[in-house]
Amino acid sequence: MTGSADELNRGYFDDMSELKQHGGKGMSYLLSAILFVMKDESESFWCFVALIERFGPNFNRDQNGMHSQLFALSKLPEISAFDMIWIQFEFVKLQTLN
Repeated sequence: MTGSADELNRGYFDDMSELKQHGGKGMSYLLSAILFVMKDESESFWCFVALIERFGPNFNRDQNGMHSQLFALSKLPEISAFDMIWIQFEFVKLQTLN
């Protein structure tokens, strides 16, 4: 399994020394959890490949993928606050009708 993971990691890092410098442990932790659940090395590897491809922009050096996700998360409280104000407005409106 280690050989397969090393091959996959080489696609995201220039060389293995760079992978070791940046840890690379997070990917191993993800892969080990998938392997624990899937129980089959081949299926686990391809599941991991799909996961990394989906979250690939998070691993770019420019961090654009991570920045866009954090920006989207920063907007959640605004949406939730608006929803809460609307719910309060509707509740008060219903109370005044009764």
